[in-house]
Formats: sequence, structure tokens, C-alpha cells
Amino acid sequence: MTNSNIVEEIYRYVVQLPNEGVAGLTIKMLAEHFDVSRCYISRRFHDERGMTLAAFIQRRKLLLAEHLLLNEPCLTVRGLASRLGYSDCQHFIMRFRKHWGESPGRYRKLFPTCGD
Repeated sequence: MTNSNIVEEIYRYVVQLPNEGVAGLTIKMLAEHFDVSRCYISRRFHDERGMTLAAFIQRRKLLLAEHLLLNEPCLTVRGLASRLGYSDCQHFIMRFRKHWGESPGRYRKLFPTCGD
């Protein structure tokens, strides 16, 4: 892989990760996987995509959070936060609310699953 297409490779890699891979994903892990520095891929990603790599990873986690929240009704918010790699449940709730406009618990109630 050449450095000229590293951003596209990172983007594809992250988008194609299974749920378990997205949950614990960090910039450090991507840097190690692609054998480049964290600063380099962060800067290149921002320059080419117009958003930070951290924000992109965060968005992927929040999309996964929504999916899990709506499709696994027995999963608690605390369990969901932990599953997504958040050590602080309140931080997860704050991030979720900022992205989706509601807390995870309220969001789940707004979109009940079939059979509820």
C-alpha cells in the first residue's frame, strides 16, 4: 500500500470491521495495523476527509450503539457502554445524547422493537 491511498484504505478497513472490531477500535490500533504513526494517519485523514479520525471512529461506534440498543433489548446501557469500549458509562451517555439527541434509554423507548 502506498501512502497516497492510506486514508481510503483506513476508511474501508473501519467500515468493513465486524461489530466486535469497531467496539474496541482506537487510532493506535489503526496506526499499528497500517504501520504508520498515529499523528500521520490522523493528520492525513483529517486533511482528506474533513473530519478527524477520532470523530470517524466515534461515529462508527455510535451507529453500532444504536443498532445494538434497538436489536438487543436485554442489553443494559452500562453493558452497551462497556461493550463499545467506554470505561465511563456517563461519558458514553453524553456522547450518545450529543449524536442522537436523546439518552440511550430514552432512545430505546422511542423506537420499541417488534413484539414490545
